[in-house]
Amino acid sequence: MLLTAFAATASAQTLPLPPPAPESSTAARGGPNLREALDSAWALSPAARSADSRRAQLQARERAASSWINGSPSAVLAQRSDRFSNNGGLREYEAELELPIWSPGVRGAAQHELAALRLGFEPQQLLARLKLAAEVREAAANVAVALTERELAERKHSEALVLAKDVERRVKAGDSARVDGLQAQSLAQQAASGREQAQQALARLQNQWLSLTGMAAVPTLDEPLRSANPIMGPDHPALQAAQTRVQAAQASLELSETDKRDPMSVGVGITRERSAFGAASQNSLRLAIKIPFGTDNRNAPRIAAARAELDAAQAELDAAQRQIQGELASAITEINAARRTQASMSERARLSTEVQGLVAKSYRLGESDLPTRLRADSEKFEADLSLARARVGLQRAVSQLNQALGLLP
Repeated sequence: MLLTAFAATASAQTLPLPPPAPESSTAARGGPNLREALDSAWALSPAARSADSRRAQLQARERAASSWINGSPSAVLAQRSDRFSNNGGLREYEAELELPIWSPGVRGAAQHELAALRLGFEPQQLLARLKLAAEVREAAANVAVALTERELAERKHSEALVLAKDVERRVKAGDSARVDGLQAQSLAQQAASGREQAQQALARLQNQWLSLTGMAAVPTLDEPLRSANPIMGPDHPALQAAQTRVQAAQASLELSETDKRDPMSVGVGITRERSAFGAASQNSLRLAIKIPFGTDNRNAPRIAAARAELDAAQAELDAAQRQIQGELASAITEINAARRTQASMSERARLSTEVQGLVAKSYRLGESDLPTRLRADSEKFEADLSLARARVGLQRAVSQLNQALGLLP
């Protein structure tokens, strides 16, 4: 009911989304794609590098829980003698093997807990991979923005150099004042400085990408929209991970409530004794069982801790549902806003390009002055930059919506 209400609210407050696009093949272009970048980053992550060891740990605990003894056997060796009292020849030697055994119901509860932990292992790994995917997507988007800004800064610098040469020619011909030439040269230097700053910003983000993924090449952010009707599904990795944590906490509480005493143990021993000097030695077999008592001093803290873990796991499940709903609503809002922004910036870029062309033509004909030409050039550059950012912003919004849906690249 909660999911249905949320989906209806989201649909009523947002524009219709575009249909999901077909999966594009970046590999066909000779470069890596986001999935390959995520695989590379995952191979470097602590969660992936420790996964085999964690699986081995679970397997070892399962083998221990399937054993008929509850712990390690122990040996007891003892000797009794009256040598230091009346020294009548009393001698007694005893050897015993003690085996800890499962209390009733504890072995099954332990196996149930381990089954819950094993069931939750893969969802936890998938959730860690999804969180890493968010970092990879964001890093790729940041590089895409920086790359666009660098390309436009280079174009602006090239155009500024051409304009400076044209103004210098006009100054030498007496068609423009010297102040125009100085202003054009100053703007060319300013464009060169902007190009260097854009290059430095790009290099910094590329180094961060290399540190995250171990890859030098950065894929384009051309991730398709994977769902035309985005709603929170039960197979979301965050939900599955939270649900398995609740199941594991419930199993742990059941184990704590079942295991109310330390492990019992049975012992099998052989005794050889002699009552006095000259007496014959006698052998006997000894059987023993040790049953510890359960007390609140032992059980109450463990049960309380298990209940606290269960309460925390249930709260985390509720929080995960709310977080996914919030992220999904925000992603839908952002993708619709990004579409409107791109449309607006496209129109602005078209108009500024047309205006700049007319002003440049009138400047060449001597019908307008240099400041007017520079304002038109600046407006066109800002419009082109805004359009490029809007395009990357739409790609980022699509990627964030896929992320909110729990979908990997």
